[in-house]
Amino acid sequence: MISNNLLSLIPEKVARKYKVIPMELNNDILTVEGIKYDFHTIQDLNIITRKKIKFKECSKEQIIKEIESIYGNNVEVNEDYAYRIFEDILEKAVIENASDIHIEPFDNYLIIRFRVDGELYEAFKYTMELHTPLTAVIKLKSGIDITEKRLPQDGRAEMNIRDRLIDIRTSTIPTTYGEKTVLRILNRDNFFKTKEEIGFSNEAIKIINEMISNKSGIVLIVGETGCGKSTTMYSLLNDLNSISRNIITVEDPVEYKMEGINQIQVNTKVGLTFEKGLRAILRQDPDVIMIGEIRDSETAKIAIRSSITGHLVLSTLHTNDTVASITRLKDMGIDLYLISASLVGVISQRLVRKVCPKCSGIKYDCDYCSGKGYLGRTIVYEILQVDDEIRECIRNLDRHKEIREIAIERGKMITFEDGYISISQKTLAENI
Repeated sequence: MISNNLLSLIPEKVARKYKVIPMELNNDILTVEGIKYDFHTIQDLNIITRKKIKFKECSKEQIIKEIESIYGNNVEVNEDYAYRIFEDILEKAVIENASDIHIEPFDNYLIIRFRVDGELYEAFKYTMELHTPLTAVIKLKSGIDITEKRLPQDGRAEMNIRDRLIDIRTSTIPTTYGEKTVLRILNRDNFFKTKEEIGFSNEAIKIINEMISNKSGIVLIVGETGCGKSTTMYSLLNDLNSISRNIITVEDPVEYKMEGINQIQVNTKVGLTFEKGLRAILRQDPDVIMIGEIRDSETAKIAIRSSITGHLVLSTLHTNDTVASITRLKDMGIDLYLISASLVGVISQRLVRKVCPKCSGIKYDCDYCSGKGYLGRTIVYEILQVDDEIRECIRNLDRHKEIREIAIERGKMITFEDGYISISQKTLAENI
């Protein structure tokens, strides 16, 4: 009989790939039986198990027979236990409305942390024995190579938790104590939101609708990572989605599948980059093009040219505010006259936590917010709509500082202050 602790060091897929089984663990030395005694096998097993390997050679027939006997009876129990733990973690995360799950190995323990309303907190703590089987279960569900532990990997999975279909984006990365796994949870029931539900005021919605009603030009959604850009982007796509429009997206990853929209998943392993996907899209007679993110100068140039030649282009950038996005495009090598000719508008947004409506932020003994004092998030935003005078300011580098003043004066900008007023009014209404 081989203990579950030993079996967790070498999961079934590793055993079958390398034709080995674990026999004994003495301090930091793991004795294995196998058919192939070579440098690469030993090196891989060192990395996978994080142990020194002592190898005992045996015949191929014998090792295959032992693998079938041992893993057929024991590993299923081990993996079933890890899978039940995984389901428990996911269920709690969904109940807590967590956006991310962090599974972090340390010297003697495994910590599970949730990100809720932008803040991380410890949800579970386990012994390190669970790390290998739990990581293996997550990798299998996410379509990730279970034997590769030396390189970062990405994958995705779909699971039904409490009658909700949950999309999971998985990322693994090697750390000092083993692979850390981060799961991004995308709840389809909560993802598709109207602009009102996102938190935009009526005035802001009017300006956004005017921007996306253009037949050509580029609309940018900007902000830091995790500020809700994708939610806003999909809301705009949903508004534009109709049988009379050919809408094509190129995304990394495709976060949600939308009926009626042609979505392309970037795959750098086979050479399908944003740039190549975008070039192909232009031969597909598109009316609306969505680019998940403008990451480099080549993608930026194709996006700008596409927006000038009769296509409405939607995309995202990592900048702090609306005017900074103009500078960012210039830094990517886009001429100011092209930015001026193509830019229709920019939406800059951030997410802020809302005070718990039950305890008003007092925290203590509040079951509604679990004693955090905050519950949920909403956006604050800045929206710039580009008109002829603002285009002139964009073309003239010396007038960049005037853009904000002119836009506010002409009613072409909704500022963060307007967003704060909207939040205050909404919070007041909820508490009356």
